Amino acid sequence: MSDNGIFIHQFELGDWQNFIYFIGDPETRECAVIDPAWNYEIILEEAARLDITLSHILCTHSHFDHVNEVEFLLKHVDVPVHMLGMEADFGNFKCENLVRSSPGDIVKVGTHCEITMVHTPGHTPGSTCYHVGDQLVTGDTMFVNGCGRCDLVGGDPEIMYQSLWGLLDKLPGNTVMFPGHNYGDAPTAQLDEQLNSNPWLQHPTLQDFVTHRMEGRTPNTEIIAPAWPPEDGRPTK
Repeated sequence: MSDNGIFIHQFELGDWQNFIYFIGDPETRECAVIDPAWNYEIILEEAARLDITLSHILCTHSHFDHVNEVEFLLKHVDVPVHMLGMEADFGNFKCENLVRSSPGDIVKVGTHCEITMVHTPGHTPGSTCYHVGDQLVTGDTMFVNGCGRCDLVGGDPEIMYQSLWGLLDKLPGNTVMFPGHNYGDAPTAQLDEQLNSNPWLQHPTLQDFVTHRMEGRTPNTEIIAPAWPPEDGRPTK
C-alpha cells in the first residue's frame, strides 16, 4: 500500500520481465489489473492470495506482451477493459467489454481510488500512463533509467521526447514511477531521481535525443511478435 492509502502491488511475469500491477481501494479490496500478460492463472492466484477483487482491466498499449492474457482473463472476470480508442485502432485490438477511452478519462476503482489516463505517445500512438495519487504506471513510455523503443511501427522519437518531458514538467518530483518492464537497477523510482540518473533525460535538445534514441535503428520497423489475437492459444510463459 502507498502512503496515500491507495493499494498498489507489482509483480513480474514472462520472459520479457513484464511488470503486472494491481491498483485499487484497500477499503473495498477492489483493484484494477494493469497490462495482464503471460499467465492469467498466476494473475488470478495472486489476486486470491491478496484477497482482492479484480474490477477493471487497464492497458497501457496494445503490444502483445502487455495484453496477451486479456481474453483469457475475461473468461473468469466480467470487467471492463480500458484502452485509448486511438491505441485500439492502431493495434487492431478487440476484446469483449472494451471501453474506448480518451486522454484524461478517470477510472474509479472502489470508493476512493481514481485513476487518470495520461496520453503519452512515442512508443505507440496511443500509449497511456496511469496516474493515481503520487504513483504513475508508465508502461513502455519510461523505465527506470530507460525509455521505450521508438523504432517500432507507430513509434516516434520526437513525440516520445515531448511525452517524457511533459510528464516531468506536470507531475511532482516525488511521484513514484512504476515501469512496464523490470529493466532497471530498481523496480521503481521517483521522477526527480530519474532527472539525474536516466540517460535518456540527459540530452539537452530534441535533436540530440532523437539522434541517440534512433542510433543504429531503422524507423517504423515491424516488431517480431506472435499474432494478435493468438492463433494457437496463449503463450506458455
